[in-house]
Amino acid sequence: MSKRIVRVDHLARVEGRGGITVEIEQDQVKLAQFNLTEGPRLFEAFLRGRPYHEAVAIFPRICSICSAAHRLTAIEATEKAFGIEPTATVNMVRELLYFGDQIESHALHVFLLALPDFLGYPDALQMVDKFGVEVTKGLMLKKTGNEIMRLLGSREIHQENALVGGFGKLPSKEDLNYLRGLLVESLPYAELAVQLCASLNIPPHTHQPITHLAVKPRGGRYTVYGDYIHSSEGDEFPVEDYRSHIVEFVVPHSYAKQSLFKGKPYMVGALSRLKLNGHLLTGKAKEHFEQLKGTIDFDNALYNNLAQAIELVYFVEESIRIIDALMNHEPWGDSLAPVQPRAGRGVSITEAPRGLLVYNVAYDEQGKLVDADVITPTAMNQAIIERDIKLMAEGMKHLPDDELKFHLELVPRAYDPCISCSVHLVRK
Repeated sequence: MSKRIVRVDHLARVEGRGGITVEIEQDQVKLAQFNLTEGPRLFEAFLRGRPYHEAVAIFPRICSICSAAHRLTAIEATEKAFGIEPTATVNMVRELLYFGDQIESHALHVFLLALPDFLGYPDALQMVDKFGVEVTKGLMLKKTGNEIMRLLGSREIHQENALVGGFGKLPSKEDLNYLRGLLVESLPYAELAVQLCASLNIPPHTHQPITHLAVKPRGGRYTVYGDYIHSSEGDEFPVEDYRSHIVEFVVPHSYAKQSLFKGKPYMVGALSRLKLNGHLLTGKAKEHFEQLKGTIDFDNALYNNLAQAIELVYFVEESIRIIDALMNHEPWGDSLAPVQPRAGRGVSITEAPRGLLVYNVAYDEQGKLVDADVITPTAMNQAIIERDIKLMAEGMKHLPDDELKFHLELVPRAYDPCISCSVHLVRK
């Protein structure tokens, strides 16, 4: 039998440019690749020598979708390097800003990027005639996340108000009241996302044991910050020791490095967070999780869409709780701690919408960047995405090329890849 090559040259409905290549020979899948071909971003190299305040402002330009996650992670790493302790108020506002990023990103993916796959449409616009209400509510939920980022971070994309030491300006109580109203209005839309994702027919072909990694949340809450990483295999290690556990390597078909944990692919993201931290959920999100966790297959990454939907409910509810706490938190105190640069290194690993985001930064005595290491969730997931593409190809190889391509595309889109974030390869 001749070799059969199936290619998806331009993967639609993902952030950045990528594709899929599968080779089938003698009825066996010989090759499965997730090709990340977005132009490389050499941030770790060209930011050397920049002052800290420029570095934390430029790092988030890696991507416009999760720029708040990048900025807040770079800020925490820098504060660790300088020995800065932000105030309790600053920490609360930062968490609210980060949750806004989660809400915007998850709403975009669930309603506009993932659902068309399962409802039989090429894109969300084609869904409007039959699913106009769902698309509209998804956009309104996305707007809520955008408004949180705009009012707390100064704008929806590349927020400049979040600074090393705190914020240039804390939100007014009028702004917080406005955001609270949006969040209360948005909660039913988040629950609609759960309802929709729970009703989907999930293909079983990508079921295979998955090792999950996630932050061990700080303070015993389901949050994006933590000082340790833990795994579904029982491992736990400080964020500073990530290089001893996560091994990056270069592959010829991608501008992004791939990563292995204990010598094998692993997963990060919403499904991993639910697997490891789901017991910390509260409110309606906990109710949905308890109701559905018996049907969630944590060894099938296609359930990541449902996990994101459950997280949407949590992040909306928890954002309301944070606003209520801020409204009753008097006095707020200073918005910006004094910054005294010093030579040092800081490591922060947080939970970006798509999973673990690593910032490891080192500065000299003047506060100029001398070294940086950034690992993004999509770079971490790339190896297991390729494993799952192969599994899907093996299960659906009997289909004609066009139908096989459709099923192959389901796999990377379930991981919600942010390709622009991942392609910052630098040769050392």
